[in-house]
Amino acid sequence: MSQNETQWNRINEIDRANNRKLIETGWFHSIELPDGSVTPGVRSVAELKQLYASFGLPEDLRGKRVLDIGCWDGFMSYEAERRGAEVTAIDFVRRPNFFAAREALGSRVTFHEMSVYEVTRDQLGTFDIVLMLGVLYHLQHPLLALQKVCEITRDLAIIESHVIDSFISLPFPAMRYYETDELGETDDNWWGPNVDCLERMLRTAGYRRSELVMRENDRAAFKAFRCDELAVEPAPSIEIVGVVHSFTYLPQIPRRGRQAFLSVLANQMPPDATCENVTITVDGFSTKPVYVGPPGAEGFNATCQINAPLPLGLPLGQVEAQVFCQGQSSSVVMMELIEGGEW
Repeated sequence: MSQNETQWNRINEIDRANNRKLIETGWFHSIELPDGSVTPGVRSVAELKQLYASFGLPEDLRGKRVLDIGCWDGFMSYEAERRGAEVTAIDFVRRPNFFAAREALGSRVTFHEMSVYEVTRDQLGTFDIVLMLGVLYHLQHPLLALQKVCEITRDLAIIESHVIDSFISLPFPAMRYYETDELGETDDNWWGPNVDCLERMLRTAGYRRSELVMRENDRAAFKAFRCDELAVEPAPSIEIVGVVHSFTYLPQIPRRGRQAFLSVLANQMPPDATCENVTITVDGFSTKPVYVGPPGAEGFNATCQINAPLPLGLPLGQVEAQVFCQGQSSSVVMMELIEGGEW
């Protein structure tokens, strides 16, 4: 038996043991209650606290909105609330243990019974921090789910998942597909990405940068950020002369859907500006261009046109836009967003 096969068998045995304990106790999370008792979870309090600590989140979360996707019994929701956050939790079923713990803790965490595919800015608003732990590999459409999560993320998301690197070594991004119960003998596991694939999926979904904050056996967690770290010039040197829709060249730009693309017409861009070193921010969210070059739009006194997809989760109406390139930046200009299609 190869080393990879041995590791695969070990991971499956751990999953089977966890499933047996879950059936016996009914709890996945161990939660410390005010009377000194601890719920008999599969994951111990120490394990869960260590996992939370690996995310590197601020100790003081007062004034922050946190969303816990796939909250299960609620440990992460209550941990964020304990640090002062306003917390919303969602899961695709109402688990009695979550509500028992909430009552015992005197918690104010808000719960919604919903799928990650139902998450929208219009329904839930936006959140400074989004937690999606142990969910991705249970989803038939993981990239769509990450895009839905990105839409409601203001600052950062913690995405934790099963990964395959410990038993499948590949020099390129890939995912393994589980058709039935190959992983842990449960039929609700669908995908196992490798770490490289997961990081690239986060970028495709709309997160601008990410940090690997946890890697252990067949698990990995990324801290994914909506914005690049950008420096603003004291005296902006890039001049924006117009922001229009990439297809119609009209000032009204759909905020979402297949036509949600903007074109920035600019002057004084660095001569070596490319898609790799130019960043546009819209309403504070970063997006990377798909074209940087001579203008195609007529009627603008500009020497450069920059085309880019709109970031996810933008509001209707007037929003701010700005261009950055190799330490140079533009002044902030206003642009108009109208409603677009769902796809």
